[in-house]
This record gives sequence, C-alpha cells and structure tokens, in this order.
Amino acid sequence: MSRDSATDQYGRRPRASRVLLLSWRHVSALREHWAEANARVLQRKAQLDAMLGDSQRYEARRRDADAWLTRMETRLAAMAPPGHTADVLDMQLRDQKSFHAEVHQYKHQIELFGQLTQRLIAVYRNDDTSRVKRATESINHRYTDLTNSIVARGKALHSAVSSLQNFDRSLEKFVGWLSEAESLLDAAERDPHLLKVSHM
Repeated sequence: MSRDSATDQYGRRPRASRVLLLSWRHVSALREHWAEANARVLQRKAQLDAMLGDSQRYEARRRDADAWLTRMETRLAAMAPPGHTADVLDMQLRDQKSFHAEVHQYKHQIELFGQLTQRLIAVYRNDDTSRVKRATESINHRYTDLTNSIVARGKALHSAVSSLQNFDRSLEKFVGWLSEAESLLDAAERDPHLLKVSHM
C-alpha cells in the first residue's frame, strides 16, 4: 500500500500543510469580506454621487428662484406710489397687471421647486435635510410676501382710481352748483329786486 505524501501514518496532514490549509481558509474569508466591504463602499459611493447630483440641481434651482425673487422684489420696491391723475393711474394699472401676470406665471416654478424639495426629503430621510427645508420655506415665504404685496398695490391703485372718479363726480356737481349760483348772481345783478325779501 502506498501512502499519500500529504498525510502521515495516522492519516493526518503534516503541520505545514494544516497551516497552509488554514491560511487559505483565512485568505478566502478575507477575500469574501473584502468583496462585501467593497460592494458596500461602491453602493455608498453611488448614493453619495446621486446625492451630490440632487444637491447641485437643488442648489441651482434655489439660486434661480432667489435671483428671480430679488429682481421682482427690487422692481416692486421701485414702483412709485399711486398717482393723482387719470393718465398716471392708467399707466400704473397697466404696469401692475403685467407685473402681476409675470409673478403669477412663475408660480409653477415655485411649485416645482417645492416638489423637488419634498422628493429630496423623502429620498434622503435618513440624512439631515433641515437646511433644504429652511431654504425652501424661505423661498416660499418670499414668493407669498411678493404676491401679497402685489395684490395690496393693486387694491391701492384701484382705490386711487375710485377716489379720483368720486372726486371727478364731486367736482362736476360743484361746478354745476357754481354755474347755477353764478347764473342767479348774474340775474340778481340785472334785477336787484330778486334779492329783496319781503318783511312783515
């Protein structure tokens, strides 16, 4: 009977062979652990790359909304108070209508920005999204304030138009009364007896 050179007379492997076998098992376990760790690292890298892309898209939209709001707020602040003449008020009302339409048209962008924020909060619920929430709340608050200010300005312009129309009507009545008074005075000058009052 021939003996296997890898075992001794009792069927055991020599010590060097056992160590080598154990080393191969350790190396295999380490390789398996390395593969798992590498897969987790690559998965996290992919998540972080996606997060970076989402963050950059969010920041670009936030900057766009911020710049647009700043332009509109500046434009509103530069508008003159309601005028006192019909032609000035008419021009201001046309500008107001155009400005309000432009701001209302941008509402869709504000809504899309809000949807992007909600998606980021949902996707990255395990991460800190408080900065994103605060920035979006600030944009929404500024848009609401801008809209409310435009509506208030529109009401002030319409009130000024109404006051001007009331003034015109009152002025017409006053001019009518003044004409009538002048006519009576002219008649009294021609015939002084009209002014005499009979006493008893």
